[in-house]
Amino acid sequence: MANRFNVKIPMTEDPNQEQTSALHVKEIAERDYQAEVILSALPVVLDFYDKESKPCELLAPRFAAVAGKFAGKVCFRKVLRKSSPQLSASLGVTGAPTLVFFKAGKESGGRLSGEDIKRTELKAHVEALLA
Repeated sequence: MANRFNVKIPMTEDPNQEQTSALHVKEIAERDYQAEVILSALPVVLDFYDKESKPCELLAPRFAAVAGKFAGKVCFRKVLRKSSPQLSASLGVTGAPTLVFFKAGKESGGRLSGEDIKRTELKAHVEALLA
């Protein structure tokens, strides 16, 4: 039966929520680093990841969720570590996942790395970038 008033009824659960949050995360390559990180007007969280890494796979939805929360205030970028060896080496990134925080083009606020980066840890680091 057609709805004659053409009213959209809101869903209680959004099946596209993860996709929507992922829109706030942009994958970049080495060649994009200068423009996307160093010259960014906003603080940047850079996620070095590996495709075959289970910890990276587990971090991805947390990273996307925090990116959605801080959209427009902080840029969230991902770099495939193995495809960007010079960038990884220049920043001293030896494992994945590794999150590096930048403000005004300089590393700021430390790093998070390891198998179990918690959403609360990531959020606290992002809030510190904005303080």
